[in-house]
Amino acid sequence: MTFEQMQVEAELLYESINSGGAPGFNYEEWGQFFTIGQRKVVLNILKEGITKNTFNRLAIEKLILKDDYYDFIADSHFKNTDGTPAWTLDNSTETFNSQFFWILDEYVDIGVGATLITDISVKHITYDFYRINKSNPYRLPDSEEGYWILQYSGDINTDDPTSIETILPVIITSGEEITGYHIVGVVHPDNYPIVSGTVYPGGGTHASCLNPSVHPIIVEEAVTLARMSIVDAQGYQLALAEFAK
Repeated sequence: MTFEQMQVEAELLYESINSGGAPGFNYEEWGQFFTIGQRKVVLNILKEGITKNTFNRLAIEKLILKDDYYDFIADSHFKNTDGTPAWTLDNSTETFNSQFFWILDEYVDIGVGATLITDISVKHITYDFYRINKSNPYRLPDSEEGYWILQYSGDINTDDPTSIETILPVIITSGEEITGYHIVGVVHPDNYPIVSGTVYPGGGTHASCLNPSVHPIIVEEAVTLARMSIVDAQGYQLALAEFAK
């Protein structure tokens, strides 16, 4: 369905469960209800598991992206557990996709050619964990148990007013050089209202890049949010805060 078709369905459903005096909503307000509603649908599917059934897998398949990175530089601030510099992306040649809000798979490579070892797991840690455990012989990262990964904000180009803050992963090993970093993640679908005729990766011009089978569920969620905005303003604001992340 297009956004306009979904809005018509939502308005009919909204009117059928409300009194005739219930306030209506404009195009942009419905757009916000649909945006938050579809994010809730996506999050529920991820919590259930995309491999739970075919419906879940097909529903968000166009939101699942894979990124691969192969250019790294030594990080002078963080150290591997053998004292050598840790590794981070070379942001002069690599642009890290920080739009993933849910990670499905993440792994790194070491070595090249005949010495290549791939599919080494990574464990996300906090800075406090790093400081406490970097010399702990019982908690050290390795290629069997997995390496550590931190994320921090990169530099902003102050000469460019359109420059945005970058989020860079720092990979901490027991001294091995990282030669590849791979991530499979989920991005948010486009916000509503969506421009008519928008084409998404993999084809399709639907109102949402979620599978059309999910559109009726999004309509129901949008109507729920519309009613909540009138009868439960506090609950509505909490929903906005939770699903607008």
